[in-house]
Amino acid sequence: MENTTKTSVTEDLILKHDAFDIYTGGGHYINQFRLFHAYFGIIPNLKTIDSIIDSKLRDFINKEMENEIQKEHYSQSYEYDTKKNDYSDYFIILKNNIVINLFHQNVYILFNPKQEKEAQELQNLFLRFQIKPTRTKEISLIVNSKNGLKTKDIVIKKPKLNIDLNYNDDFNRVHLSILKNIKKAHTQGLYLFHGLPGTGKSTYIKHLIHLQNKKVIFLSPNMAGNLDSMELTNFLLDNQNCILVIEDAEELILSRDNNHNSKLSFLLNLTDGLLGNSLGIQIIATFNTDLKNIDKALLRKGRLTAIYEFKLLSILKTNILLEKLGREIEVSQPMSVADIYNLEVDTNYCPKLRKAVGFGN
Repeated sequence: MENTTKTSVTEDLILKHDAFDIYTGGGHYINQFRLFHAYFGIIPNLKTIDSIIDSKLRDFINKEMENEIQKEHYSQSYEYDTKKNDYSDYFIILKNNIVINLFHQNVYILFNPKQEKEAQELQNLFLRFQIKPTRTKEISLIVNSKNGLKTKDIVIKKPKLNIDLNYNDDFNRVHLSILKNIKKAHTQGLYLFHGLPGTGKSTYIKHLIHLQNKKVIFLSPNMAGNLDSMELTNFLLDNQNCILVIEDAEELILSRDNNHNSKLSFLLNLTDGLLGNSLGIQIIATFNTDLKNIDKALLRKGRLTAIYEFKLLSILKTNILLEKLGREIEVSQPMSVADIYNLEVDTNYCPKLRKAVGFGN
């Protein structure tokens, strides 16, 4: 159990600038630069390390540097899968007034410019907690061979993705439900993801692939058009208990109206028929068409495991992400995560921006 109470911590450090806006975009995240300025009244220098094991670093600081800690601030959220409070933001203020901020596998060391040596020593000390190079996983592509269909594996790197930061507040609950179901062995399922381009559908699928151990097979829209073929049926019989990923699946899942769609019929049988019960194949399909155009048979309870519309980030979450990325701007409209991360790329897209009010301008 983590010890979040420290009897040795002194409480005489107070904010020198009580009215200073230390919070990001009106949310509950604290901006580390503003916090430092509020306490000490100077602009700090910064050293960072990304991809760290923040839980181990936090434990190390609390144990090995306990006598150096002056004050702490943290934010916790209860995680359903771990059944405990996890830290989402954690600040340690040392007695020498160096501020350490642990935030989602990153550590930020903020310090007085006169403390370059001490800050560098801390950064060197913390490097032992940096995660090894990004773990990779393979995804299988279907290719033709003289002996029929076979798979060829390609490496998919795990994206650096924080669900809470990059998606709207309603998605975390959906993500946990999807993850729980998709890990089940020999269980069929259908997951439909839709929404505007750039809202994080493909990135999330890559992230999801790395959180489970099943074979993942990418089915191109062209190959999906032959879903009812005998050759592909034989292929699926040889690849039971896998995950099929079908991007841009509009032609496959559009409403049949009065016309028979054999490909859709086969898909329905894979997800909720005798074939699905036997093969245990889970299907993830993405589309950009309006939900009203999707065949209603796919949306029936018992067949559809999950459906989610990836929307633009809310204005609040957009500004929080921009702040965390070091962008000194605020927006007055929702944005896609793709536009946020590529804001400095020269495109024709011009969001309504205004300079942030407060420190740093």
